[in-house]
Amino acid sequence: MQIKTPQSGLLTNHEVLLHMQSEAADYHARYGTEKPEGFPTGLNAMLRDSLSYLTSPDLPLTTLTSTHPSRPMTLYKGPNSLFRALGSKYKLNKAEYLQIYNLRPTSEVMLGLVLEEADTRFSRKQQAEILSIIAEVFAEEESRIPERAEDQEMEKIKNKLEGAGKRRRKVVIPPAGWIWEGREGVGKGIWG
Repeated sequence: MQIKTPQSGLLTNHEVLLHMQSEAADYHARYGTEKPEGFPTGLNAMLRDSLSYLTSPDLPLTTLTSTHPSRPMTLYKGPNSLFRALGSKYKLNKAEYLQIYNLRPTSEVMLGLVLEEADTRFSRKQQAEILSIIAEVFAEEESRIPERAEDQEMEKIKNKLEGAGKRRRKVVIPPAGWIWEGREGVGKGIWG
């Protein structure tokens, strides 16, 4: 296993689980229970611990792997995606979509933990609607999702992600002679 491009994208727990299962199968097919010379120490323990965590009954991932065994992309890319269902109505950031995907909130309390400032950004009615959309997307049977749905060309959703706009914050550099409450660099600005 080798990192080719560090931090090139976000991975869901589902994608990590599929990768770990593939690596574990490859590891056991090649080496069985024997550890060859020069093999990274702790790899077997890391695979075992990762798989144990990701398949624990406490995580919603256990049901997801049985309903969507090999195509996690359909839940955040394509016409049947979580992003497509929520993006047209609600502005969420990438981390929030990832948290929704990984944790699958089922109550307003859980949703409040996943979405930043959920109570100020969304009304109770909107939060309830977000929860029903999440439940609807995850309840969809994989057999009803067309093959290669995640590869379809889709119309772009405008202003779909929080913080993804092209506007940049304007940085104002104070001119020479700018004094902050009698001292330079502290407090409220006045011309000196």
